[in-house]
Amino acid sequence: MSGEGTRAARLERLQSVQLRKRQVEEWRLAELKREGIALAALSVEILQSLGDQSLLQGLFLEAKATTLRRNEVKIVANRSIQVQAELRLREAQGIEKRLERACEEARGVADQIDERTELDLALQDYLTAANASFE
Repeated sequence: MSGEGTRAARLERLQSVQLRKRQVEEWRLAELKREGIALAALSVEILQSLGDQSLLQGLFLEAKATTLRRNEVKIVANRSIQVQAELRLREAQGIEKRLERACEEARGVADQIDERTELDLALQDYLTAANASFE
């Protein structure tokens, strides 16, 4: 295998590793989004439980308000982490695309070198056979 062939093979391995890294970032972002949805649902649930159904509701009002504030802090933190995860995902996608282009280019160069070598060998075989027929 030529030097370009090994380079192309290395780039293909790097591309597969980068594909996995991108998938991990996508999974991480999806998990953060699910967590954000769950936190939002919890806030809605807390707000709905603040109705006037019970006379004892006032006793738990402060605890629910504290829980709601804590949940809102978690929601803000989750959104911040989601933004960071989206940036990492875009970066991973960019790296993957650049590796894909470099891999295609290296594979094309390796194929050209292999084809040129095969043509040289075929030409040498033909010339050797032609020289043998003249003798």
